[in-house]
Formats: sequence, structure tokens, C-alpha cells
Amino acid sequence: MVTPPKILMISYTSFIQKFYQTLPHEIAKISGWDVKVLVPPYWKELWSKGKKYLEKDFDDLYDITVGKIWFPGNLHFSLFRSQLKWMLQAYNPDIIDLENEPFNLGSLQLVLYRDWYSPQSKIVLHASQHQFKNYPPPFNFAEKHVLRKTDAILARNQMAVDVLRGKGFRGLTPIVTHGVNIDAFAPRHLPELRNKINPQGKLTIGFVGAMEEHKGLQHLIRAVENLNARLLLVGDGDYKKNLTTLAKSFNVDAVFIAHATHEEVAQYMNCMDIFVLPSLTRPNWVEKFGRVLIESMASGIAVIGSDSGEIPNVIGDGGLIFQEGNVEDLRNKIRTLLEDKKLRNELGWKGRKRAQSEFSWKNIAQKTIDVYSQLLFNQKQN
Repeated sequence: MVTPPKILMISYTSFIQKFYQTLPHEIAKISGWDVKVLVPPYWKELWSKGKKYLEKDFDDLYDITVGKIWFPGNLHFSLFRSQLKWMLQAYNPDIIDLENEPFNLGSLQLVLYRDWYSPQSKIVLHASQHQFKNYPPPFNFAEKHVLRKTDAILARNQMAVDVLRGKGFRGLTPIVTHGVNIDAFAPRHLPELRNKINPQGKLTIGFVGAMEEHKGLQHLIRAVENLNARLLLVGDGDYKKNLTTLAKSFNVDAVFIAHATHEEVAQYMNCMDIFVLPSLTRPNWVEKFGRVLIESMASGIAVIGSDSGEIPNVIGDGGLIFQEGNVEDLRNKIRTLLEDKKLRNELGWKGRKRAQSEFSWKNIAQKTIDVYSQLLFNQKQN
């Protein structure tokens, strides 16, 4: 009897949320391999100052191990305490997949521990860094060593691939994006919640995420001035106070919801008619993907996004694109969708189909399995 490959998947952040745990579930289901997950008990969100606790600690297709970490909330410094060493010694995995950038110290810890405790294991990391940066010590030393020792890096976009190649990485660099649970994020009729959020019955324009200046929400507020719609903003951050003041000064009908679980986010999205991601490019930041886009698209909402970074590539034909920072362009796009129900429904349908075909966790799981297979069996990806 052939022993199935052993896969250890590690995440400091994503796998805390049960909808993201769909990925290891699908990998185990599709491949039939032995999958284990290592995750911390919680993660501190820098933008909300709150803690996200592990939402699910059992799955019938894979094992979840909880390990304490140092510096929860800072991916640059986060390290597992003792559990990682123990798992490598006891489990001896064929593949170790750590959701982390090569320059973070947690990636260096993994590479060193692999060499000491499980030297035959192949290492897979993740990258979305879009700029070629020369990091200060100790991150420059960590990145250089990690890139030499890593077998594959799943890049979120072509920008990340270019950076990795520019830094001399010669391993596999397939583009494997974030995914979405298309059952959790799906079109649903929630009249009670919708009426609670919007008792006047106006069309609702929504946003979910960090309320920071670079997200461009100040332009979204200005764009909906004098439009007969309610603005639903879900999230928190240092810029929230500015936004609430701005909404009042422009007499915008806005509702702010500070905190929401992933399940609650899915429900709030079912109360939106239009979703907007108005991100702004900055010298040290650009929208590298935008998970909320594929979640809103999967929910069947018509989406509008700025042309910052990867947003146009994620949306494709499933929504509208406006010039970032251009309030008038955004207002025109919003007004068009408010007035044209047929177009709203058409874009919602296209977005849902795109999320199902391109970004479902089943699709992402198969792409990830292809990478694992290439490392383990030298199988070429399709």
C-alpha cells in the first residue's frame, strides 16, 4: 500500500477564519493526501486593534493543531514557539506550505527548522509583494537565505513573480490567488437584516475592510453625495473618525459597523446592491488583490473598483472600473448602476460566475495540488 504524501499547511492569519479553512479541506478532499494544519489561537488585527480567535478547530478531512506564537499581529516578526519544531519532528511532512512572505522572520524560522528537523521536506511560501525593496537587517538576510532554500512560492499576481525573479529566486512561481467559499458567500434574501440596516428601503452601496486613508473611502463618500442611496461601511481603522465627520458634513446617509465576523460579513454583503472598492495607489502600497472583491462577486453583487493594482484583473468582466481618486467618474458609475437594475443584475450574475470559475477554493486547491505534485513527483502543471 502506497503511503499518501504528508502535507503541513501553516498560517498565522487566514486559517483562523473557518471560510478560509475551506482550502485545506478541499486539498484533502481532492487529493486524498494526509493534511495537517498549524495555526495560532488568535491574531491581532492592527487596523481594528482587536483579536480574531480561531473559529473552527475540527475538520473531518484534516487535523488542526493550535500553536502559540510570539508577536501575534506583526507578520514581520511572528514566530511559532514550540509547536512547529514538534510537528516537524513527529509528522515529518513531504510538503510544508507556509502562508508568509520570504522576508518575514517566520519564513526564516521555517527554513532553519526544516533543515534541522525534517530535511527532506519541500517548502512552499506565498508572496504578494509588488515592489522591489531592499530591506534592512535582519529582513534582508532572512530573505536572501529563504529564497535559496525555498522550492516554490505561490505568487498572488504577476508583480510578485517579477519581484521574486528580480531577486534571484529560481524555484517555481505559479500565480495562485486567494479564494472564496462560494457556498458561504452566495446570493441570499435577508429581508429582516436588510430592513434593520436600511428601513427606508433605499438601494445600498457597501464596503468592507480597513478604514484607512489609502482605501479611498473619502472619495466614495463624496461620490454618493446627493444620491438616493444608503452607504454601508463595515470595518474599522485609524481613519474612521475622519470618515464619519466627512459623511456628516456632506449629509451622506451612512451606516458604520465597526466589527463583524466572517459570517456576519457574508450577511451584510447580502444586504448590498452595489459593492465599491475605491483603493488608492501610494508610493509604498497598491491593492495587491482585494479579497473582498471576490467575496462580494460570489455574493452576486454588482461591483465597482478603482484601477489600482490588481483590482481590474480580479474584477474582469464582473463589474465596472473607475479611475482611482476621480470622484466624478466614481459617481457616474454608481449612478449608472443605481438607475439601471438590469445592468446591476447582469453584473451581479457575471461576478458570481467569475468567482465560481476562477476563485472558488476548489479551483485554488487544485492549482495548489498541481504545485505540490510537481515538487513531489516532477509532474508538470497544466
